[in-house]
Amino acid sequence: MNDFTVDILRRDDFVLLTDDIKRWIVKIRDIFLLEAHQNLTLVHFASGKLLIRRTLRHCERRLDPSIFFRANRSCIVNLSRVVKQPRLLKAERLILRLRDGQDVVFSRRQSVLFCKTQGFCGFDDPWDWRPRLKTPE
Repeated sequence: MNDFTVDILRRDDFVLLTDDIKRWIVKIRDIFLLEAHQNLTLVHFASGKLLIRRTLRHCERRLDPSIFFRANRSCIVNLSRVVKQPRLLKAERLILRLRDGQDVVFSRRQSVLFCKTQGFCGFDDPWDWRPRLKTPE
């Protein structure tokens, strides 16, 4: 049995990010997107980007799940950095817009999970994405 526990980084915590050349001390709430690049992670934050030697899975384990959400296989988004209400694409996927103008497209599975956990869709059947037709009154 493994007794190793990982401390979750909360909103006001700081983290040291390094890529062997640059070192940044960044507040967790300033990170708005993490993208997978093979076995590395590109961290987007308020004052730049940094490619770190950690997998996206490792980063996900350290981040607070009430703040960060895994949108798809290759990215994690900071929900407090979303400026637009999630929209539904025709391919049954959600799309969010971040403060920097970047759009993040969710996978189908993560779209359903997001709807369930964040209370976005409100449908009885989370797989039923089709808009409801209003009945004439």
